[in-house]
Amino acid sequence: MDEKQAAALRKKFSPTSIGKLPKPRSAQSPKGQCGVCGGYHGLPAVHLDYVGHAATTDRLLQVDPEWSWEPMAYDMSGLPMLDANRNLWIKLTVCGVTRIGVGDGKSLKECIGDAIRNAAMRFGVALDLWAKEDLQAVDDHEVEQVAPPAAQPAAEPATRTMSRKPSISKVATEDQRQHEPAPEPDDGWSPPDDKPKGGLRTEAQSVKLHASFGDAGIKGRDNCLAYLTNLLGHPVESTKDLTATEAHKAIDALAQDAKDAS
Repeated sequence: MDEKQAAALRKKFSPTSIGKLPKPRSAQSPKGQCGVCGGYHGLPAVHLDYVGHAATTDRLLQVDPEWSWEPMAYDMSGLPMLDANRNLWIKLTVCGVTRIGVGDGKSLKECIGDAIRNAAMRFGVALDLWAKEDLQAVDDHEVEQVAPPAAQPAAEPATRTMSRKPSISKVATEDQRQHEPAPEPDDGWSPPDDKPKGGLRTEAQSVKLHASFGDAGIKGRDNCLAYLTNLLGHPVESTKDLTATEAHKAIDALAQDAKDAS
């Protein structure tokens, strides 16, 4: 792939090729007919610009009429195989370069379209349309206020400062060590059997997630949020909004991408 082809893939789409993807401000928002996109979903909602499967396919054909994709695995019937989470992993080849993509959906057809869009994003297709806000979860200056447990009303709120690099050492007295919880693994990530089952992502997951982006070669807040949006199948405006399950899924996917790229 030469520079001209790469630039053509990243070229901005015309307004007629751009759709609106609604994202209700709350999961509990009452549903109604939307005056912006015409859909029936939770209101109020923000609408993110996105490019669908047809427009993505058209862009690939313009740049490389012989582009192709293939599943990572086939089932016993010779059809594309889904993984344990019902995701479809594919290899997308454009101008002689092959990159990995993953998609999901209610049918195999939806999975294929989502996977092609996801893999095309790795070539820069429609990256400018994703992610409207900063990726704040690993900002060196971000501070999260954590409320004290209900059983300790007299305790002051604890403050946890997030950083890209975990603390190297901590000095503690013998008495403190006896009352402190067991330390987390050195890489800031707990084993699969101990991963959180619900709620928002943990601080340890946040550190691991953004380290994984670097390992996979994905840089820049827009690219990171676009990756998460395509992987999870819904708009992601900040990693703060990820559930623990979504964060774990993203970390696993990035690890696989880094392994495939090595």
